[in-house]
Amino acid sequence: MSVHKKRRKVEICHNCHTILKIEDNFCPNCGQENHDLKVPLGHLAFEVFEGFTHFDTKFYNTMVSIFLYPGKITKDFLEGRRGRYVPPIRLYFLVSFIFFLGLGYMVDLVLKGSSDFLTDNITVKDQAGNVKNKAKQNLEEEVEDAKDKLEEIKTSKDTNGLANAQDNVKAAELALKMYGKLDKKTKKAQSKFNKWVDFTSVSLGEILDEMNLDSEDTLRKLISNLPEDKQRERLIEIQKQIIADTTNTEEIAEVSKDLRDYFTETIGKKKLLEYSLNLHALKNNASLKIHYDTDTILTIKGSDGSLENTTYLKKVLKMSDEQLDSLNRKKGNETMAFLRPFQRGILRNLTYYQLAFSEDAEKAFSEIAHLGIGAFSLMMFILMPIVAFLLKIIYSKRTHSIISYPFRLWKYLWDWTMYLIRFRKIRKYRHVPHLMAGHTRYYYEHLIFSIHIHSVFFLMLIIFVGGGVLLGYWKIALIMTMLGFFLYFIISLKTVYRQGIVKTLFKSVILFYLYLISFIMILSITSAFKFATS
Repeated sequence: MSVHKKRRKVEICHNCHTILKIEDNFCPNCGQENHDLKVPLGHLAFEVFEGFTHFDTKFYNTMVSIFLYPGKITKDFLEGRRGRYVPPIRLYFLVSFIFFLGLGYMVDLVLKGSSDFLTDNITVKDQAGNVKNKAKQNLEEEVEDAKDKLEEIKTSKDTNGLANAQDNVKAAELALKMYGKLDKKTKKAQSKFNKWVDFTSVSLGEILDEMNLDSEDTLRKLISNLPEDKQRERLIEIQKQIIADTTNTEEIAEVSKDLRDYFTETIGKKKLLEYSLNLHALKNNASLKIHYDTDTILTIKGSDGSLENTTYLKKVLKMSDEQLDSLNRKKGNETMAFLRPFQRGILRNLTYYQLAFSEDAEKAFSEIAHLGIGAFSLMMFILMPIVAFLLKIIYSKRTHSIISYPFRLWKYLWDWTMYLIRFRKIRKYRHVPHLMAGHTRYYYEHLIFSIHIHSVFFLMLIIFVGGGVLLGYWKIALIMTMLGFFLYFIISLKTVYRQGIVKTLFKSVILFYLYLISFIMILSITSAFKFATS
């Protein structure tokens, strides 16, 4: 039963002062609802929620029809049976509000899971490294002890224990040789970890860019030709020389963790101490002589200031609108005046996220994901009317009439010819076929179907994929949900448009590809808009 019937009523309309009967739900004179709002706060809050969701038989009927009878809610609505369901627009706003709220939460859970995986693997690797170093040291000591005992036995000429001592040496050496071979499971986990490390670690090109080394400098080619295990050692020695020259270099204000780790050395016999260099970069257009090796002295040169390192990117973020326009013109990205604000916004945000990924990749991922959610929500308002337009074209009898017109005209001409030469006494086609024949559905009918089907899609995602995220199987849940929704979509098309299964399957495939193209195009436009204006 609807809560509406339980509301407190008044005897006189507060709007026009017309006397009301006890059974009047609305004023017969002005139409205002017969409802006394002088009620407790809790009751009023419930009524506001009820007015938004109609959380009564309408909501129940809507949910039952959606999940048990695909397409029925749209079919009934178009046939005039609307009182039993939540109105389409209200349903969409309610479902989309819950969906996008839940989507943000799901994205945070997925990103947190990836971050926890990375952190756990780093911890495990560090622990494994400590165990590895300790185990290797123990094995080396066992080899040395076995050799010492063998020498003692040889010196004492004890032939009884000689064979055993030799066997102990061989066993210790074999254990040391076999050390480090990982089992299959460990290799797989390490491979997975290395992918994250490769993603987050700093590359040689980025290091040389941070040193503000000119892009055509000889040192770049020399370093890149060295084996990877020698590049770091050589760059540390060069960085020490750069630090010593305070005239042509300047300290890098903010250094990323990856870059700091790259220029960190261990010292001492047992490598227990470590220190990090205070990194310096060449000033713009500055020249500096360095010892590349014992026999070679090189002159290295700083860039002209256009190298996109961290210092350059931070300068871009502080530029005024006029400076950004000038920079875009310099890069050959001149555009029309009304597009320049968007172009500036895109440049600023690209620069911001370049820095964000180098400083805190997890936070940057989260920001990008939530920006994408905002673009996706904006896209849906544009996409739904377009989907309705595609449905109108594909299910329009006039469209069918235009496509079939050449065949119908050929049949008419053939029949006329057969009649003229008297092969046919009676003409089968008496009227010239019309180009556009037949009644077609109104646009709003297709729009209602589009609103309903997108509401169902959001509900399925939030229920099934959301459950998959909580259980840790979101990829499988997403695949199964997409397959289930496609089947639901086909049944809904058949229910609403009442065509055969072959025609429905054929048209559903066409709609799928047209939808995919529209989805990508509109998402690209809305994403660029959100990215430029955020």
